Amino acid sequence: MDIPQISALLREHHFCHRPDFRELVNVEPGEEQSFRAYWDNLVRDEAFKTYTHRERRILRYRLLPSRQLQIDRNTAFKSPVTYAVNYRQGVNHLSYSEEGFIEHPLMHKLLATDLAVIAPHLGEQTYTIDIHQFRVRADVSSSSPTTSGIHQDGLDWVFMHFIGECNTVPVVSEVFADETEHSRLLKLPMEKFLETIVINDRGFYHRAGEVRPRVETAPAWRDVLLVSLRSVEEAQSA
Repeated sequence: MDIPQISALLREHHFCHRPDFRELVNVEPGEEQSFRAYWDNLVRDEAFKTYTHRERRILRYRLLPSRQLQIDRNTAFKSPVTYAVNYRQGVNHLSYSEEGFIEHPLMHKLLATDLAVIAPHLGEQTYTIDIHQFRVRADVSSSSPTTSGIHQDGLDWVFMHFIGECNTVPVVSEVFADETEHSRLLKLPMEKFLETIVINDRGFYHRAGEVRPRVETAPAWRDVLLVSLRSVEEAQSA
């Protein structure tokens, strides 16, 4: 399936799951290993430490109406929504992504592919692009929630790229038409490098299961990369 076909699916269904997304990105030998290594140096998300063990970094851009990208080095992140879990609300001062990750050829190709997929669905305004490196870790004989239940993030579009996992019971990703269990549209574990779910966050909801160790005597973790787009007009009015 090529980029125009995926864009057409998004226009019709407003979400899409592609296990073979990496084929669109042209991953060169050695790029996967060096790219995944950047998840080994993430920083504990202190705002969520009472809810889950999540490590992260953020990379930010502005997508101008001309479709040029401008990097945004602001690390003060404030979610446009409030989650119904125990966490520290307000501005979250995150650690910025490492320079090697920002300049990694695979990061450039992946972002270009995401933007090509979503281009037909964007207006002429400026968009903020927030790219989150996430690792959810579960220590021996424990578990860690991945998301705050069935939810939206107050964004326009979200790309959920699977990076990898270690010693985890399969973590199921789900898409819903609304906030209720019976509205489920998709339920599956993502398992392949760059396996991807794209979702219209204005119209649909999503959830991912908790991270639990497959072997209880060893730690477990799951790595994902989220690429989100939000129009600046929406951001300023929130």
